[in-house]
Amino acid sequence: MAYRGLFTKHVSIWAAVVTAGRLPVAMAPLAFLFYGRGTDAGYSGGAAMAAAYAIAEAIGAPLLSTRLRTRPYRREIAAGLGLSAAAFALLAFLPAPGTGLAVILAAIAGAAAAAAPGALRTMAEDLAPGERLHTALSLESTLNMAAWAASPALVSLLALEYAPQTPFVLATVVTLAATAALWLLPDRTGATDDGQRAPLKQALTAWPVYLTSIAAMYLLAGIELTLPALLQHRDLPVSYSGPILTGFALASILGGLVYGARTWPGRVERQSTLLLVVMIAGVAATALAPTWTMIATLLALTGLLQAAVLITRNLTLREQLPADLHPVGYSVLYAGSGIGYGLSAAATGLLLTVTTPDTAVLIATGTTFLLTAATWLRRRTPEGKRPVSGLPAAERPSP
Repeated sequence: MAYRGLFTKHVSIWAAVVTAGRLPVAMAPLAFLFYGRGTDAGYSGGAAMAAAYAIAEAIGAPLLSTRLRTRPYRREIAAGLGLSAAAFALLAFLPAPGTGLAVILAAIAGAAAAAAPGALRTMAEDLAPGERLHTALSLESTLNMAAWAASPALVSLLALEYAPQTPFVLATVVTLAATAALWLLPDRTGATDDGQRAPLKQALTAWPVYLTSIAAMYLLAGIELTLPALLQHRDLPVSYSGPILTGFALASILGGLVYGARTWPGRVERQSTLLLVVMIAGVAATALAPTWTMIATLLALTGLLQAAVLITRNLTLREQLPADLHPVGYSVLYAGSGIGYGLSAAATGLLLTVTTPDTAVLIATGTTFLLTAATWLRRRTPEGKRPVSGLPAAERPSP
């Protein structure tokens, strides 16, 4: 088994840090809404906190990750996680912070720890053998999806059975646990300053990979947010949307484990594009499916491919950027996912007011296909006309 040999002491600790660091991120959106519901902030205040968290996270991830080019990873990640934990703790224990202060604390919690996912993904390159890196990234994807799958029930239980602030207590504890466990891992230090400037601009030369990230999350948000309306439009029970999406999440976890269990033929860049096209076809078919069982089956099959799309996207980025820019690139990917989800949420909300749910799904899949086609056309550009990403001109191979 590919995973059996992967779990060395350090990889096991790394997996625990990934899980503990990801759980608060997965809990945050719903936790903010329940917090607003149970306090004077109201639902609008909770939504404002969730928006501030997401926006700050998207901005902070690429900006803070540039610091890792020349600094020790453990210190930088620990500082960010510690500040995020402090913000969560203030939300949990301040008696009445007020909506304005609560929004500020939510933004601090999101921005401070935003570079951690990319940095931890980069650290996996040192902890896992080269031939098993795709297995380690598959494990990371599986852990992330498991955190997202478990967080809604966890937040609901804590907020409704105890107090609206209780999810933030758990977020504080697990973030501090991740910070402590981080120091048990070997450190990684970024490259010395070689005079290169604008690392974020250099990392953006891999824009097709980021566009793939935006496309994948645009597709995911499109079907997630449209599914209840689609079921109602088909005269099917709206209550089935929860179990169907749970099946999608479980299928994604399984798909990530399967992808990491062996090597697959073809370049990862081609795999990513092909798998995303198949996902697009599967989601488009749900718009035409007449029964909930067909919709559930199609989304489960699509979910099996989602994790592989994310993993191949990460591997493609690793091939296209030099090592010192990997945390920056991974963080831009992270931000791109949030941008894709946010754009799709806004577009879906607008479309559902002017057209039918099945048409909204088809428009979402069409948009995703156009984004994917743009990345494919870039890949088809003749090598001699395309610069080698991440290398200065003097180091690029001659045609």
